[in-house]
Amino acid sequence: MKLTKSFLIILVTGAAVLAQGPPPPGGPGGGREFGRMAGGMPGGPGFGPGGHKLVTGAAYTADVNATQTRTLPDGNVIQHTMSGKVARDAAGRTYTMHTSTGGPLGQTGTVTRISIVDPVAGYSYELDPATKTAVRRAIHQPPAGGGPGGHANFRSANPDAQARPADPNLEKKDLGSQMINGVVAQGKSHTRTVPAGANGNAKPIVSTSETWISPDLQVVVSAKMSDPRVGESVYALTNIQKAADASLFQVPAGYTITDAPRGRGGPGGRMERRPPPPPQE
Repeated sequence: MKLTKSFLIILVTGAAVLAQGPPPPGGPGGGREFGRMAGGMPGGPGFGPGGHKLVTGAAYTADVNATQTRTLPDGNVIQHTMSGKVARDAAGRTYTMHTSTGGPLGQTGTVTRISIVDPVAGYSYELDPATKTAVRRAIHQPPAGGGPGGHANFRSANPDAQARPADPNLEKKDLGSQMINGVVAQGKSHTRTVPAGANGNAKPIVSTSETWISPDLQVVVSAKMSDPRVGESVYALTNIQKAADASLFQVPAGYTITDAPRGRGGPGGRMERRPPPPPQE
């Protein structure tokens, strides 16, 4: 069974593409396991793959865990897990290390991957500790004032653009603020109902999600989702420290670095023209 889109969203790079924090379960987004779901975390923070907003002046380090559990009608249970470490420095560089068990990356055991995104130098690195190799990619920088593709301000710049109508099947709640895993976080919940008959379903299908975001760090610190079609997903940052070791954001000595083939760089498969990459030890 493949990892579901909802699980991938929980794991990398956002909260609805929140600045360098993973998107809430079931929200917009998607991408690689940690790498594009957790933002900053995980994977595509900064103006890197995924077009996440660059967050500076909010360094942190944390352990991260994510689990998806699905119970089949016969009682069989399918579970995919990821655990690791995430960090961001004051300049907006991010580090993600994740170990996968189950799913496409961990079918034969556990697999560990490391991602480093350096929006200052304009490069990201995908590291494989097992082979001590790293793939370097140029980061696509969106136009100033624009989001992914440069269209973030399209609506405000076009008075004729209409806001998307409210979804009558989606209920949103503000859960207020509370301490979550050692930091103050603001919570929101979503309850979405698929009416009976909408997708051939005899009864309504109700899915719920709850997301807690640290306004200081601008990352999701806790999220959970329940959907009878895909199971339950849980995501959490723990052992959160408001500092980061500078060595995490450099490719370790002894790694062989290669450049990704042209056409596989940033969003849309484009490699950006940049000055020679910084030297690596």
